Amino acid sequence: MRSTWAVAASLIAIGALVTHLGLDCAYAQLSPELREVAAELDALADEIRLIEDLNRLQLSKGQIEQLSPAIEALQATAIRFEQQRIALLRQLRPLLQQKRELLIRDRHPPEGLRQDIADLENELVELDRQLDAALLERAGAFREVLTDTQVAIVTGEEQARRQVVDLLDWVRGMDEETFEREVPPYAEELAAPDLGLSEEEILDLLSLARAMDEAQYARSGLEIRGKLVELFRPTHEVADRIIVEVFLHEAMPKVLADRLAVMTAGAD
Repeated sequence: MRSTWAVAASLIAIGALVTHLGLDCAYAQLSPELREVAAELDALADEIRLIEDLNRLQLSKGQIEQLSPAIEALQATAIRFEQQRIALLRQLRPLLQQKRELLIRDRHPPEGLRQDIADLENELVELDRQLDAALLERAGAFREVLTDTQVAIVTGEEQARRQVVDLLDWVRGMDEETFEREVPPYAEELAAPDLGLSEEEILDLLSLARAMDEAQYARSGLEIRGKLVELFRPTHEVADRIIVEVFLHEAMPKVLADRLAVMTAGAD
């Protein structure tokens, strides 16, 4: 089981307002003005969620200044691959149009056409692989700026620790019958032999935590939590992907610039 950094608050009020105004009904989508307003609200809600998440990091002015060039480099890498993708898609478009014209006439597309389409689709898949590798190379620049605690927040490691605490609190509050019924299947689900945690080892750790009194758990619980957190913590590669995804957010430069302006004004 792996945890990922999820976007936080869901803006229930705005969602309720959108529903009340009927922005989600099929008929309303015919109105260009309504689509425009809805798109603006979506973008604003997206920025608000991003700001809420960034506020949890408590970035310093110096960190924001260091992050800006790293984000620019990340975006430049993404744009470079986007241009290559556009070129491939432009080649693919007339081939698909040709295939459509044949099919609408109930004619079978020739092998050569089908192969040309397949070749371009394979090139797109390879381009995605190259993009993924190129973006992952940029993750280190963000790790250099962020503190370990900030990286843990971004990548979900902090959330993983909370999950373990909740798990142990849940187990320690069980009676014997409930433990025997619910925990073994859960331990089987959590098992990760590649992390050195088999079903039996997980069950042993949970049984040990449950058997401890409060004083024992206060002394030794940290060690148990440290072992179990590996089940929820993202791998280094997954964490790098999360870092890249977060800072590649299209609103990130604007939000950081606005935050920096506020911090600078406050320092005057």
